[in-house]
Amino acid sequence: MTGVAIGASARQGQWRHTRVPLGAQIAEQIRDLIKTEGLADGDPLPSESELAGRYGVSQRVVRDALRTLTNQGIVETHQGKRATVSGLRPVAVEDYFRLAVDANEEAIDDLLELRLAMETKAAGLAAVRATAEEITELRKIMTELAAAEDDLTRRVELDMAFHDAIARASRNRFFKAILDALAEALTAERHRGGQLTEAAGLTHAETNTQHQALLLALEARDPQLAEQCMRAILERARQRFRDLDSGSTAS
Repeated sequence: MTGVAIGASARQGQWRHTRVPLGAQIAEQIRDLIKTEGLADGDPLPSESELAGRYGVSQRVVRDALRTLTNQGIVETHQGKRATVSGLRPVAVEDYFRLAVDANEEAIDDLLELRLAMETKAAGLAAVRATAEEITELRKIMTELAAAEDDLTRRVELDMAFHDAIARASRNRFFKAILDALAEALTAERHRGGQLTEAAGLTHAETNTQHQALLLALEARDPQLAEQCMRAILERARQRFRDLDSGSTAS
């Protein structure tokens, strides 16, 4: 990476003449650096000393800037190592979705509508683009999911892993990034859905069957069938919450 050819004294003078906190200014500069250098998830940033030299500030200011970017979900810091670019998941977005679902159960219907639009397409793409290793990973998750009938927390973890793996296999980085931003809200939605199933005296067998059908469609490399299977999974979950709103315990 190449630095900006401006001396430290000039840089420091520039920073002093603005009312924006110095750490915030450097954070903005690092955001621009990530964009202009085309850095992707997991790529390392220059070292703290290199960043300090590049922008003509102290390493303490650089650490303040990196802390700001970490809190925003833009970079990840590692003890004794260079900071790296994260999945670019703004925490404000994560908090928005989580708080919306916590505050209003009707928001779950909107959330599932979003999942229908996005994950259905992701499943179709994954049927075409998934590697053999990714299909093997999905099989393993499915086996564990089927065995976790009586452990709701574990089922939620595995269901999240299953859908995340499909989003990754779609090879569209934004599908996975959006699911990451929705993670807390999706966890709450799944826990609530599982509780409704158990409160109605039902098992998770139908959920397992639907996920197994989706896995078979992915193995068959059938994008249309994969989309149909994903749509069926999400429509069933959506109907479960709608039944709750209408006072029914139907599944």
